[in-house]
Amino acid sequence: MGEIIFVSGGISSGKSDFAERLCDNKKEKTLYIATSVPFDSEMKEKKRKHLEKRASKKWDTLERYKELYKVVKEIDKKYDIVLLDCLTMMVSNLIFHEDHDFDAKDIKESNKKAKMVKEEFEKLIEEIKKTNTSFVIVTNEIGLGGVSENRLTRFFSQLCGEINQLFAAISNEAYLVVSGIAIKIK
Repeated sequence: MGEIIFVSGGISSGKSDFAERLCDNKKEKTLYIATSVPFDSEMKEKKRKHLEKRASKKWDTLERYKELYKVVKEIDKKYDIVLLDCLTMMVSNLIFHEDHDFDAKDIKESNKKAKMVKEEFEKLIEEIKKTNTSFVIVTNEIGLGGVSENRLTRFFSQLCGEINQLFAAISNEAYLVVSGIAIKIK
């Protein structure tokens, strides 16, 4: 198994910049996996800025969030390092994939959705473990606040926390980025 570096932090904390610097330091063939779906003008502008910022790096980019585990074997043959940005967006996209009315779900349906999302990440972890490729995995640390009154927010926070724990457990190194400062926690 290649090295796995886990990078967590709040929104706009500098975690993606830190993760990119980690990849820059490796000086190897790099793949950037973007898991966001630019569904509105704000997200499209954010995507444009990210692509512009990375243009000089000569990294390849893959935009995908579903069944990512299916392409890991091919990635292993072509790349030395993969920057996966980010788990949180991937969770969000999987929750709403083909189903945007979360509030209409009962607890049984919500549990079924959570199981599907967890299985997606468990398959991804199993495939990553089989590779010689190094992975830098970015995520949001969203569980530092209180418990939300909103059911969807509670569901999302709980699920992200569980997914983050899975990846942190298999990582060789883990960092928490706060206000642009990375703190090594593992």
